[in-house]
Amino acid sequence: MGVIRVCLRGAFCLLGLWSALAWAQPGERTHTVERKETAYSIAQHYGIDLNRLFELNRWAEGGIRKGDVLRIPSALPAASPDALTVDPVVPVELDSLPVMKAEEPAGMPLDTAFPEMPRRRPVPPHWPGDTVRVAVLLPFSAGQDSLGRQAERLRDIALDCASGIRLALDTGRWLGTHVEVRFLDSGLDTAGVMLSAAEDLAFDGGPVDIVVGPLRRPAWQTVRTWPGVSEAVHLVLTDLGAPLVVDAPGVLYPFSQEGSTMALLAEHVARHHAGERVMMLATGDIRNLEAEDAFREGWAQANVDSLTTFVEVEVTSRGLGSLRDSLSDVRRNVLVAPGGKASRSFAGVLQTEIQLGDTMDFRLYADGSWRGFEFLDPGLLDRVAMTVVDGTGSRADSLSHQEAEDSLHVERARRLSVLRGGPVGRYGWLAHDLFRNALLWTAGHGQDWPQRLAAGAPLMAPTRDEAGGLYRFDWTAPQGPGSGLVNGASRLLRLEGLKWIELHGHD
Repeated sequence: MGVIRVCLRGAFCLLGLWSALAWAQPGERTHTVERKETAYSIAQHYGIDLNRLFELNRWAEGGIRKGDVLRIPSALPAASPDALTVDPVVPVELDSLPVMKAEEPAGMPLDTAFPEMPRRRPVPPHWPGDTVRVAVLLPFSAGQDSLGRQAERLRDIALDCASGIRLALDTGRWLGTHVEVRFLDSGLDTAGVMLSAAEDLAFDGGPVDIVVGPLRRPAWQTVRTWPGVSEAVHLVLTDLGAPLVVDAPGVLYPFSQEGSTMALLAEHVARHHAGERVMMLATGDIRNLEAEDAFREGWAQANVDSLTTFVEVEVTSRGLGSLRDSLSDVRRNVLVAPGGKASRSFAGVLQTEIQLGDTMDFRLYADGSWRGFEFLDPGLLDRVAMTVVDGTGSRADSLSHQEAEDSLHVERARRLSVLRGGPVGRYGWLAHDLFRNALLWTAGHGQDWPQRLAAGAPLMAPTRDEAGGLYRFDWTAPQGPGSGLVNGASRLLRLEGLKWIELHGHD
């Protein structure tokens, strides 16, 4: 028994020694993060490469905060003048790298073979001067007792947006920086003059970095002329039209465009109806033309089977006309109704036609606006299995089955309502998601990231974490290097059992 006890004691000692060695390699130290410190500044202080710091502290890539403990690697010896210099992404031979393990396969990229070498990652979270300056222009119309209907609606939206921005600041504390925010009133006084002015953007420590709002087009156009705004990241919170980004570098337009949503729908229809006859219902209404043209273009770019036929059927909102002659009783009717503001009356007529042809097999595809037509029969939609494209930030019911994400969303929704002092509209979520996204990009790539992205720079998205919000962003530059960015994110939803289920991949 004594021998066994001695052996067990020795084994535990070896295990403890191995654990200590596994956590702290020779030459490593630890550092407790202090206030105002960033990962970049800590790496600079110890004279080490930031990527080596992230190799030992993977969690730190998402940001650090005061009190965190970092493992500090030992500094690498300086390279000799005759050291071999190789591009990190170019394959190299084993015999040219004597320190490489013999069992590694030849041709391995240098950045894979040597984790300590610098890698091509986004710029670390670091703010010049350790402070980012944000100006939020919203029509609070402070001090005015009576407001018109439109002004009152704008103030409600402004309060929603303000609560969303406050929540983004709260949930983004891990960025490891200071954010100075000024909420400015972009409402009008009794003389019709905006209550805030250009001098309000002159922060004590420097120019503004991020501008949010205003909500109204005239106020927006006025603010764009203020000094320094064209160099800032400028966030659009209301749908003022994508042409705002033309010749407007730095502007972020968060509303998805019909071109990207219709292209997604066209690709989906072409993939799932190979060999069938697809009918696009063209209303010819001027309010639908953009969506219809976008679907045609998307269909031309899609991978369409040679046996699939595509026909256009002209219809009107007051009567289906030639559609009745185009429907079939012997095969499935695949109908596509590109969206637009003229879809509401047309949807009612189409519903009547489908109900009259009860024996027919239908598959109807429409855009996200159809989800808001309360007169459409749920049973009919369930039978038709309508699939819609969504790029406006609506939350799919399927997400409620993801417990972790849903619990985070519920908690943020609760905090958002507390900040608002009541129910929060969709503009509150838009402000939260957009502002948080802008902070992440600016932290990762600097203030000029919209201009660099518009110019085609291969900037890596700073995060894929979309939990807890509603909106997704995929920034594209429709007008080239001199333009702002629009949101190209979109997704497909399918109705199943009166629930909208998000489609992924080849569903």
